[in-house]
Amino acid sequence: MTLRFLRNKIVEVEPQQDGTLVVSWRLRDDLLQAKLRLRVEPPDLEILEAEAVLEGFVPQEWQSAPASLRKIEGVRIGSGLRKIIDGLLGGPGGCSVLAHAVLESSNAVILHYTRPGIEMREGLDAEQKLVRLRENIRNNPRLVRSCIAFQDESPIMQGLDVKEGI
Repeated sequence: MTLRFLRNKIVEVEPQQDGTLVVSWRLRDDLLQAKLRLRVEPPDLEILEAEAVLEGFVPQEWQSAPASLRKIEGVRIGSGLRKIIDGLLGGPGGCSVLAHAVLESSNAVILHYTRPGIEMREGLDAEQKLVRLRENIRNNPRLVRSCIAFQDESPIMQGLDVKEGI
């Protein structure tokens, strides 16, 4: 007997006229359809609205997950998000699909802002890239200690005097 399983995911970030971002995340597979919509407000990247729909073969313990998604409203996309999401949406009584959806949507928001800078640095040599990266960190002190690349002992951070961090 041959088993077949197909899964597709799509994440889109759309800037709005009012300056917010709307993130649409969709999953469709042979058993489940899930949709998530977040509205995020820059510059703090605060989640203003969160809505979800689950259809298909939805496990009983996930039935109330779309309603509990409102708990993440007011949470900021940044350091500690994974732990916050696991606490609010994950665990034995939570919904792993929506928890992953929020994290993937958050990654899409971050990429929305970082991708243009990455593309601009593509033709630069290593030293020029480092100079631009350090300039970006000076302009965005929230990046300090936000990932392993921006820890105090990182070569990227050498010579930078950025006091503010997350």
